[in-house]
Amino acid sequence: MAEATKRYAVVTGANKGIGLETGFTVVLTARDEKRGLEAVEKLKESGLSGQVVFHQLDVANPATVASLADFIKTQFGKLDILVNNAGIFGSILDGDAFKDVIASGAAERGGVDLSKLVTETYEFAEECLQINYYGAKRTAEALIPLLQLSDSPRIVNVSSGAGKLKNIPNDWAKGVFTDAENLTEERVDEVLTELLKDFKEGSLESKGWPSMPAYIVSKAALNAYTRILAKKYLNFRINSVCPGFVKTDMNCNVGVLPVEEGGARVAKFALLPNDGPTGSFFVHNEVYAVVTGANKGIGLETIRQLASKGFTVVLTARDEKRGLEAVEKLKESGLSGQVVFHQLDVANPATVASLADFIKTQFGKLDILVNNAGIGGSIVDGDALKAAVASGAMERGEVDLSKLMTETYELTEECLQINYYGAKRTAEALIPLLQLSDSPRIVNVSSSMGKLEKIPSDRARGVFTDAENLTEERVDEVLTELLKDFKEGSLERKGWPSSMPAYTVSKAALNAYTRILAKKYLNFRINSVCPGFVKTDINFNAGFLPVEEGGARVVKLALLPNGGPTGSFFVHNEVSDL
Repeated sequence: MAEATKRYAVVTGANKGIGLETGFTVVLTARDEKRGLEAVEKLKESGLSGQVVFHQLDVANPATVASLADFIKTQFGKLDILVNNAGIFGSILDGDAFKDVIASGAAERGGVDLSKLVTETYEFAEECLQINYYGAKRTAEALIPLLQLSDSPRIVNVSSGAGKLKNIPNDWAKGVFTDAENLTEERVDEVLTELLKDFKEGSLESKGWPSMPAYIVSKAALNAYTRILAKKYLNFRINSVCPGFVKTDMNCNVGVLPVEEGGARVAKFALLPNDGPTGSFFVHNEVYAVVTGANKGIGLETIRQLASKGFTVVLTARDEKRGLEAVEKLKESGLSGQVVFHQLDVANPATVASLADFIKTQFGKLDILVNNAGIGGSIVDGDALKAAVASGAMERGEVDLSKLMTETYELTEECLQINYYGAKRTAEALIPLLQLSDSPRIVNVSSSMGKLEKIPSDRARGVFTDAENLTEERVDEVLTELLKDFKEGSLERKGWPSSMPAYTVSKAALNAYTRILAKKYLNFRINSVCPGFVKTDINFNAGFLPVEEGGARVVKLALLPNGGPTGSFFVHNEVSDL
């Protein structure tokens, strides 16, 4: 019988390459018994003895699949993780020509006709479908009864970026795979049967099938099957993943990624939490971003710059009409990336949860969160502000902003709810999806107004500067105290800023929260940034900087390398004192 604390995994096609590197307490399977046993010995030599056992498996042979299921049932009594990794190319590749293409950089530029480098036969195509799709399917079917005995059942189907539907010209096949409501195993079978029929009849090109048809369509079918299974087994986490262009025998070891990195990407989805995404296809080089408060100003420009790099960006706004208009405006400018809209009021927890569900369902992960939504927290005399800027008094620091603004308790409360608590609740909701990224980034759009020199209150400054004892609870105490003092009419006496207290303190709190998060999530890059005094509606377009420059400062931090700074506050592209 299985011990409650022990977890058991199966990795198919695991005697080399990605499957071997995933080596978690596993049953290592391979078609070739000799090579499989050698792989087990190799793992044992690295100090993993007792954690890896071998069982022969040819996923194209139902008898060996049944034998594996019996072995796991007898030895362990359950299964926790299945990684369907076994796969073949489905053609004969001219290795030397392929290596030359990679070395020249032509493949990266997309200028290669792969059909010139491979030899296709009907027999290879049939074998490819039998292993890549039907092999994964029959293995899953045989092992699902054992996975159902697990507290955390996981299936990871190792797929490929080649399986993206944009690589299949055949509209009918694409239609089958995209019709989520009517997608069934029988309909997938119809597509694969049609492919083989057209191959036999020599009509692949005329019917709109791609080059390397068996490999590409088998991976698209595997992605579709992933969605079918996830819909059927709701307590499982079932996903497909492209581990990247990894150096393996399949590509003559000319891939750009080490096998360790490909294996780590697979293992990540084998170890998802119980509330993690399911039914998704993860491609390592696709980047997904969210920008809040993005229907205009710095938020809109940040989206434009991210999407121009080919990223998929979710534009959010409180006002659905304005948000959709902003998306259309961006689409008309011909961006290489994709921009989609989702309504979000960061002060409304229900809309934050809805956004998280949308991202989880549509993309399965998130790479970048830009917390841009914010308000001034006061009623501004726009004409007086413009006059102060035009005269140069603002730049010389000769303006008493309190004379230009009207503060109310309700506006102060709303400002804290949006500028600080809105960013906080959005981050909390999306961090589980950011944890699935190879390069998670959070950028909190702050302001130089949030520098502690702007807050006379020694107590508030003391909380924000006490790095050792800084917590979310202590930040809450400061904001609660501000509201209490506002209500009691004691702002000035208690040392709060004379003008824009809510805005100033909310941005100082956001900078503090940035440091708290960075300390907690060490593999993230989390920073706050003052984009500068940018011409936006919040300042009646009286700012000094164009929106493009402000957006660029935000984007720079969203695209930091993995070793970049974290927990910092940037002003004018440089780390600033608090």
